[in-house]
Amino acid sequence: MDLDLQLFKNIMAESRHNSDLLDSFSPNQFKSKEKLINHIRDLNIIGQKSEIAILGGWYGSILIPAFKEVKRITLIDIDEKVISIAKNRLFNHYKNVDFITSDVFYKDRKGRIQNANLIINTSCEHMRPMKQLELDTKSYFAYQSNNMFSIEGHINCVNNIEEFKEQMPSNAKVLIEDEIKDDRGTRFLLIGKYE
Repeated sequence: MDLDLQLFKNIMAESRHNSDLLDSFSPNQFKSKEKLINHIRDLNIIGQKSEIAILGGWYGSILIPAFKEVKRITLIDIDEKVISIAKNRLFNHYKNVDFITSDVFYKDRKGRIQNANLIINTSCEHMRPMKQLELDTKSYFAYQSNNMFSIEGHINCVNNIEEFKEQMPSNAKVLIEDEIKDDRGTRFLLIGKYE
């Protein structure tokens, strides 16, 4: 993997006064995103012509650089401040990333989401179940949730991977399921394809 020195400089400059950004690079974040990235790479489902939608993407800290070779990445997050920092201070030199401040369930966002080849959501615990998004697509998906009920903002945690699978849309076929332990609980990962 090529080292992006400009991104590293941007992260260092921003993190001097933004501990939230540092948390997005925590060992727990790396561990869970690394599993997702490796599974996607093993499935060989994306390439240079692919488009990815990242839902509830926070700063996009780990996922954007991991998939920087794709044609287009659309990151959607409800937090305007986070989107502004990611767009203007972290990834301002990335020309293939669109940043949108919005609720992913807002109907005008569905087109951008369902036209992607891969839909990633590593923060399902922060929003309604994915089956409520009602996508009409043939895209692949990679979704994560967790059982960390005590963390502020976690409104939709699950106790186990079976509970998480119950939140998937009826047209979602799971290809890979995995569990990632961290020092606060367990993250659950489902990767599959809408049929």
